[in-house]
Amino acid sequence: DKQEKPVIKQEKPVESAPSFRALDLPVASFSLGSASDNARKVEKQKPAPPPEPPQYTPLTAPLPKHTKTGLKWLKAVEKTRQHFKYEAEFNYDKYIAADEPLGGKKVWVKPKAFGDWCKNNPQAIAIDCEMCQTKDPETGSTDNRALCRISVVDVETDEVLLDSLVKPDWPVSDYRSRINGIKEEHLKDVEFNLRHAQAFMMALCSDETIIMGHSVNNDMAAIRMEHYCVVDSAFLFKCADSETATIGLKDLSFNILKKDMPTTHDSVNDARVALRCLEYYLKNDGKVEPIERAPRPQKSEVANQLFVHRIPKSVKTEHLKDVFLQHTSVAAESADEIEFSGDNGRTHIHFKSPRHANLAFASLESKAEAEASGRLQK
Repeated sequence: DKQEKPVIKQEKPVESAPSFRALDLPVASFSLGSASDNARKVEKQKPAPPPEPPQYTPLTAPLPKHTKTGLKWLKAVEKTRQHFKYEAEFNYDKYIAADEPLGGKKVWVKPKAFGDWCKNNPQAIAIDCEMCQTKDPETGSTDNRALCRISVVDVETDEVLLDSLVKPDWPVSDYRSRINGIKEEHLKDVEFNLRHAQAFMMALCSDETIIMGHSVNNDMAAIRMEHYCVVDSAFLFKCADSETATIGLKDLSFNILKKDMPTTHDSVNDARVALRCLEYYLKNDGKVEPIERAPRPQKSEVANQLFVHRIPKSVKTEHLKDVFLQHTSVAAESADEIEFSGDNGRTHIHFKSPRHANLAFASLESKAEAEASGRLQK
């Protein structure tokens, strides 16, 4: 009998996702000079053995249990999810619903499941985004969280993986230059857009990649990215004078790092400041003291604004400017996007000068009372 020769079939190569480093993206660099202020000072250390994974009650969203980095930060991810504001702030349905009046033109993305395709990627990143306000020239709809800069830092190496200006889809109606330092001329020739930012994040992140920062939900909403594996410094540190207030990043930096942050936001620096504070949290196994909201001398750029809170959900940003004009006869120059937590929101109203802001406050028909921090409120 003839022996049949064995048939050898060539195995089909396993498809792999393109490396985030190999993406050909039109990155538009931008710097305010403070990006290196909180860069990590690298010291050679002996590699620590991976910690044993703690036992947790299963959650619907994935937990980072497949890598050493994931296990290192696992408790912090869990603690972030236990915060009483987590469910409301990371409810992406509300952000997606807010995009509906914008004509449904905003595409949301969600990272793929962890697997071989991402094992060589950084497993934890720190992020910060800058936003501006844009306006649809056809419908007049405004997008108050249009992405205009994105910065991503590798948690383990402190390498800046991405730092780029982002060209918004619609014309910009408020650059918020007083906050982010970005002006019209900076974005004029930028080609990098929201879809480029999303492509980078999808090539970098799995559903177990830990994304760190301060109020990370705002960054995810700007990128239009649904992600739940987060470590948020806004949730892990408490205010000394309030059980419910969210501590600001400037107060964290001042108390923990003993550094004042610059007035103008720099997203690389902000991502690193949040990361340095979270490293402090991890080093102390979460046993950290409440943070004092230390009073600081008012600067002119702060003195020309009024803080408005307990804003009902039915109120829009543009309504607030009209309210001040109608009730005080003082015109506001601009209003920041309202940040909602639960049923109430908060924002800042900006006036031409401190004198205009003080006049508007004095003209409101209500009794001024001092709050816990000593500031007057009506």
